[in-house]
Amino acid sequence: MAEKLDEDLLRGIAAAPPGPVPDDWQRLLPPDLAPAARAEAAARIAALRAERPAEPPLAARLEALRSRLRTLGVDGLILQRTDSFNSEYLPAAAERMAWLTGFTGSAGVTVVLAERAAVFVDGRYTVQVRQQVDATRFEICHLIDQPPASWLERHLPEGAALGYDPGLTKKAERERLTAAVAARGGRLVALPENPVDSIWTTRPAAPLAPVARHDERYAGEPAASKRQRIAGLLAERGVAALALTAPDSIAWLLNLRGGDIPYNPLTLAYALLARDGTCRLFVDPRKLPPDLVLDNAVAVEPETAFMTALDGLGGCRVLVDPSATHVAFLDRLAAAGAVLVEGDDPCVLAKARKNPVELEGARAAQRRDGAAVARFLAWLDAQPHDGSLTELAAAARLEALRAEDPLARGPSFATIAAHGPNAAIPHYHPSPTSDRPLTAGTVFLIDSGGQYLDATTDITRTVPLGACPAEVAARFTLVLKGHIALATALFPAGTTGAQLDTLARTALWRHGLDFDHGTGHGVGSYLCVHEGPARIAKAGTRTALEPGMILSNEPGYYKADAYGIRIENLIAVSEAPAPADAERPLLAFETLTLCPIDRRLIDPALLTADERAWLDAYHARVRRELAPLLDAATLAWLEPMCAPL
Repeated sequence: MAEKLDEDLLRGIAAAPPGPVPDDWQRLLPPDLAPAARAEAAARIAALRAERPAEPPLAARLEALRSRLRTLGVDGLILQRTDSFNSEYLPAAAERMAWLTGFTGSAGVTVVLAERAAVFVDGRYTVQVRQQVDATRFEICHLIDQPPASWLERHLPEGAALGYDPGLTKKAERERLTAAVAARGGRLVALPENPVDSIWTTRPAAPLAPVARHDERYAGEPAASKRQRIAGLLAERGVAALALTAPDSIAWLLNLRGGDIPYNPLTLAYALLARDGTCRLFVDPRKLPPDLVLDNAVAVEPETAFMTALDGLGGCRVLVDPSATHVAFLDRLAAAGAVLVEGDDPCVLAKARKNPVELEGARAAQRRDGAAVARFLAWLDAQPHDGSLTELAAAARLEALRAEDPLARGPSFATIAAHGPNAAIPHYHPSPTSDRPLTAGTVFLIDSGGQYLDATTDITRTVPLGACPAEVAARFTLVLKGHIALATALFPAGTTGAQLDTLARTALWRHGLDFDHGTGHGVGSYLCVHEGPARIAKAGTRTALEPGMILSNEPGYYKADAYGIRIENLIAVSEAPAPADAERPLLAFETLTLCPIDRRLIDPALLTADERAWLDAYHARVRRELAPLLDAATLAWLEPMCAPL
């Protein structure tokens, strides 16, 4: 019953700032909660929201922060959009940048000085940030082209003290900031508190979603086996322990899932894994259901005890990943006398190499997910293009269809439902103020995904609404050519995603076109939809692609203020047959996603015979595997969509 749910959990949901969190509150509740209890929870959350005091204007928040900085004896603050766990999607209590500036994107930095301030975002959010942030109070800067350190070298007053939160800052970031501040004769000051927290009087409570065991029938390997496997790597490195502050690594290692943040089924916690395989899990005890039984080798301690536990590692060699672990933890270990051994978190690569059970779960989930998306596209095709349907309504329809799956546990990210010029913004998300009606003469792009107990999905389809200009079809076909080139790639073991990225862009490049986002990101197994360490992008990583990795294949094209195109399937790296004279093992991609690619936007004259053959074979497979899961009306829609070109 709702009254038995922790009141702090309900209050945390109700206090979420504007953005995706309030609309996603259902997944923050226990997944097995009865419908009646869920309805009671919804009523309680609505009542709490009605009681919530009004927030001060954004201008007043900025001035309150400056006043607090003066009290702390510093002349400015750098504020990263992250939390102490380095999360991509943040709990409501960590949305400090959104509260201070109004910007709700997933990546950004804010710098506040006494006389000026700036917001830094990457290319995904250049339009959004100008819609959300008051440019008279914050200078808008590009995070890559004009990074905070460079901006500070120009604008930090001589001799100024710049404050930072060690719990939100990585080692490399601190080194860059230290150099920039020193160039102005100033100093970088670690603050004992985050000054935003003291002025954010309506700040939500920390999340308290319950922890759940991830069943081995979906995980494919017992937690004890994973711990011993990673512990063996620690022994090889000659270290005593691994410090983990990344919740997805902990979730994978211990076969646990939670609901502390939107979209990713994670519990915010810390862990120490010893080289004998024993583990100390630091988590708020209120998140642990009475019936949750952990391995005897896993000791549960309060989250607040983590720093004290680090103090006890003096003299020990401790493996830390400086790309994921903030300096508050590194400094604490160093102060305790621990020997810091810097290196990659070994859970990250192990997690990316999906085992056979996880791969089969991905195939099964993609069939069910593809059927849900096909039902949505068939429904969409039957709607009039008269503006009666909007982006938000379309997104809600797709999420409702996915939710019918018994294994579904909510969306894997906020759905991108974009009509016409909104589709030209690669990471656009509809809101009540931007919600466009769907009308004829352009395209509708929908990028969405689901979390299922057996997999995480991510798919993008671009469809025509009525007749579209010939230019749209031509550029859709160029994007399709790039998609096929990557899907059919054969490459030797040891190849990185950066080496393959060109395949997805060549057809566009030949016409003087390109897209400004990566081609592919890693995807977890009922975990994060964006997962390292491998990616397919111009600026890739040093990590080679390995069998079992699941990535996206999503080239696109975007014409500003007009339309956008993206075609996305998930692909799994697999071993490929090699010719007899091969000197290296060969790898290939298995396409996992099953849903038609809209034939109405394809110019067949631009495709080669091999490209046509791939598309026809893909559609034949889509028809064969989805047909048993579809109702008669959707199947009737699917047949012509999967017909040979």
